[in-house]
Amino acid sequence: MQKRKFLTIVAAAAMLISSLAFSTPVSATSPTTTTEVLGAGRTAEEAEVLGASRASVENTSVTVGTISNKAALDALKNTTAIANLIANSVTTSVNTADITIVDSMEVTPKPGVEVSEANPLFITFSFPGVTASTKAYVLHYGKSGWEVVPTTVSDGKVIGKFTSLSPVAIAVEKNTLNASVLGATRSPRTGDNRVIVIGACACLLAAAVLVDRKRKLA
Repeated sequence: MQKRKFLTIVAAAAMLISSLAFSTPVSATSPTTTTEVLGAGRTAEEAEVLGASRASVENTSVTVGTISNKAALDALKNTTAIANLIANSVTTSVNTADITIVDSMEVTPKPGVEVSEANPLFITFSFPGVTASTKAYVLHYGKSGWEVVPTTVSDGKVIGKFTSLSPVAIAVEKNTLNASVLGATRSPRTGDNRVIVIGACACLLAAAVLVDRKRKLA
């Protein structure tokens, strides 16, 4: 009798866990907002090659932190203005209604690293879902506010060319992201293991029913 009650309680608890898992839906195409600096170099090619190895992060010539400039953060919230800025800064067509900021950060050169018109620095950022055909734009906050810097895009990487460093943001046209890549590479989130939970619930419930049936037949 005690064993049957125990299994019934466990099954009920498992079903409760399952219901909690279902209450937190996860979209397979939900993008991560975690962008990493993978490498930096004096040419786009050098920055991308360095970005091919995560070991290069420790040797990169910049540090990354949180933006503290309130004016930069406030301006970034105006997505309409940012979208119009991008549209007016690039030669290709831009769907301003689809522009979104996927990440922002403070990027600072390490001591002794020069970043100027004469010595620009190319920085590789990672972002799951980006392909060579993704429309992505790297922005830099300078004396005149946010501006679009020359940007190169390849699979999983966005490279920006900087002549000075300060707050940086990355914007994309959402409909040009690879949804299947996003679903495959995003970090685990609450609810991602719901199939396992459901399977465990089913097994426990079946065991409880089987024990109950055997008791009745005995």
